[in-house]
This record gives sequence, C-alpha cells and structure tokens, in this order.
Amino acid sequence: MRTSSFLRSIVIGLSLAWIVPLAAQTKPAEKRELTRLLFVMDASNSMNAFWDNQPKINAAREVLLRSLTEIEGQPDLEIALRLYGHQTRIEPGKQDCDDTKLEVPFSPNSVPAIRERMRTVQCLGTTPIARSLLKAADDFPPTLFNDTRKVRNIIILITDGIEACDEDPCAVSRALQAKGIILKPFVIGVGLVGDEKYSLECVGNYYDAGTPAMFDHVLRLVISQALNNTTTTLLLPDERQAQRDQRAGDLLRPAHRTTALQLRAHDEQQGRTRHVDHRSTVQLPCGGPHHTTQRQGERDREGRESTT
Repeated sequence: MRTSSFLRSIVIGLSLAWIVPLAAQTKPAEKRELTRLLFVMDASNSMNAFWDNQPKINAAREVLLRSLTEIEGQPDLEIALRLYGHQTRIEPGKQDCDDTKLEVPFSPNSVPAIRERMRTVQCLGTTPIARSLLKAADDFPPTLFNDTRKVRNIIILITDGIEACDEDPCAVSRALQAKGIILKPFVIGVGLVGDEKYSLECVGNYYDAGTPAMFDHVLRLVISQALNNTTTTLLLPDERQAQRDQRAGDLLRPAHRTTALQLRAHDEQQGRTRHVDHRSTVQLPCGGPHHTTQRQGERDREGRESTT
C-alpha cells in the first residue's frame, strides 16, 4: 500500500512538472506596440529670427537633438523627420507652398541621420503647414504582414508661425485622424505671439514654448506623453493662479491651461519677442550665430529697448 501510494505521488508530481510549463507557454503574451514619431519641423525663413541670444533654429535644433539622444535605441520605437520651408527661397510675391520633404524616413536607427540633416538645414522659405501634414500621411509605411505589433502613428509639429499658404491645417489634421492614419498630433509653438497661439489649437494638443528653456521642458513632456500613450495637459499647481495673474491672461484659456513655469517665462519675455514675417524677403543662411539684417537688427534693438 505504501509503495503504491508513493508511486502515485511520483506520477502526479511528474505530471504537474509537465503541465505547469505547458500552461505558461500557452498563456497569451502581452501584445507589443510600435510607436512611430514623425517630427514635422519648421525650417522656414522666420526661424532665422533671434530667440534670446541665438537664431531660433539653433536653439530648436539643440533641444530637439538632445531629446532624441535620450530616446535613441529605445525598443518598439521608430522616428522620422519631415522639414518644410528649407528648399526654396521666398521672394517678393512668390512663395513655394510645396516646399516640404520627408528628409529622414522611419527607422529604428534614424537618430544619427536626423542629427546630420538638422546640422546642415538652411531656413529659406515659407510655412506650408497644411500641405506638410497632408503629405505626412504617406510618410508612415505600411505594417509588414508578419509584424503583429499594434502601431501608433504620431505627429509632433514644431512651428514658429501659422499657415502661410491659405490652406486649412486643422481640416487636414481632422481628416487624418478620422481615417485612422494618425492619432491626435502634438503641436509646439516656438516663440509664437498674440493670436497665433490660438490658431493652432485645432490642429492638435497645443503647447506654447515662449523661451528655449520652455521649449526644452515642453518637448520632453510631449515625447513622454507620446511614448506612454497619454494626453495629460499642463496644469497650474493652483488653478486660481489663472485668475490672479492677469498679466498672462492671453496665454490662458479654459480648455488649455499652462504651467507656472511657462507664465514666468512669458513674463520675462514680455516685449522681447523677435518675429520675422513669413512673407518677408529677408534671406539668411540658417543657424549663423552672427548673421542678421538691417531689418531684423532694428527689431532686435526695439525688443531690447522695450525691456529697459
């Protein structure tokens, strides 16, 4: 009897030893997600305007490349770069609204190519945001038949100006979302002024970056939200601050709160924003730290005088 019971225990134990691993193997694995981030970057003529102590493109490039280095090589992530306003010089009465190009296609290892392209870009032309978004729909490649990952296509638009070609970027964005081509884009306004900020809110989740430091903060936040599948808005630590701080009232709207850091940055930058009209005929090689023009020099001096 004892021998029989002992043998039965051994048989049962061996059976369990086989069954448990088999059950673990048949348990459905957690489905992976592939995130594709397409940076649509403004390289129009207005990016030559000075932002704090350097051309706007220099500051934006430095922040973008630093942020990309931090996520370089992350699994299940592909990155691409589309530029606009960098191929055709704007001329009096003439602008190239087809000046938009996918410079670096999607790849798990695209950051070195993006880094190299951003270092050589020249800011020459106009701001065709709507057409850039429309063409961006074809930048996302079809999923391979043997790739079972869920795909999330996300656009991060970085611009220092509004649509300059009399088209509707808001309608384009809505159409791309309705067709399931992309999720709701992220939009970062770089040194925008006045009502320009509000005109881009309908394109996607809008964030205002009034200074290079604020752009660094916002871009990190946006990339984090994109990678973690969240759309948390920037909230004030104390909502009543919006009522107390009348000086920043033009930055606050009920559905679009901002941060205390952004408010302080805005206060510090009052009167110092330097802006070049998108239809200006001023032409500069992008990123030259000491290159300027008489027209821009006058605007810079006006900005400095307004702070004294």
